[in-house]
Amino acid sequence: MALKDTFRAFLRIIAFLTITVTTVITTAMGDILLGFISQSGVVRWKNKVIKWWARWSSKVLGFNIKVTGNPPEAPFFLVSNHLSYVDVIPLWYYLDATFIAKSEIKSWPFFGWATQKLGVLFIDRQLRSDVKRMNKQIADSINAEQGVILFPEGTSSKGKKVLPFKSSLLNYPAEKNMPVHYASISYRSLDTDRPAWSHVCWWGDMSFLPHFWELLKIKHIEVIIDFGESISAKDRKVLSSKLQKAVSKSFKPVITS
Repeated sequence: MALKDTFRAFLRIIAFLTITVTTVITTAMGDILLGFISQSGVVRWKNKVIKWWARWSSKVLGFNIKVTGNPPEAPFFLVSNHLSYVDVIPLWYYLDATFIAKSEIKSWPFFGWATQKLGVLFIDRQLRSDVKRMNKQIADSINAEQGVILFPEGTSSKGKKVLPFKSSLLNYPAEKNMPVHYASISYRSLDTDRPAWSHVCWWGDMSFLPHFWELLKIKHIEVIIDFGESISAKDRKVLSSKLQKAVSKSFKPVITS
């Protein structure tokens, strides 16, 4: 069984890297060919290519995605709880959007390079002054072609509960009194030796590459996404509190103890 799992992981990582490199190159080609004609065309092209990547990545990783509720259409601002670096795959599967991510991801092997090329927005959470810059980028990034997705917990967890939301990056929708959509995401592993809380969720001081290698060994992973309604408030702290309560209510814990 161990040899079979290792062979599965080996085949998957080759397939995943191939799909991802193809996605980045194809996106870059769209930037070059369409950039002089229409910026909205560039974003539409990126959305189509990323959806292709998310669809095939889900197949390669053995994701079985179950969705309730209705994914919003652009333009939108959406928040979700955060459990793993793979959260972006099922969310990109259903949403035309870019993500806000912590700047440390830029230094990750391969993933850092890929996410930068795909237009992910990065914030340095150690610099309070970077919040103002990021709120401007959020305003510039939400348009008729795409929305913006934020993980307001500021970190990923093992999925026992939804962590408190940080309100700083909710300034733009609060000022505009813009409705903010929300979603909750959860995982189930069908491999009893590799439970989702430790082998899909990524938290604490886990090293990225060893964790990803073990995740690749899991034959099937059930992904549960619940898209909720939108919430609005003119005060970012009030908005943050309302969204955290809504996501917590719809969230299905990965682990209960």
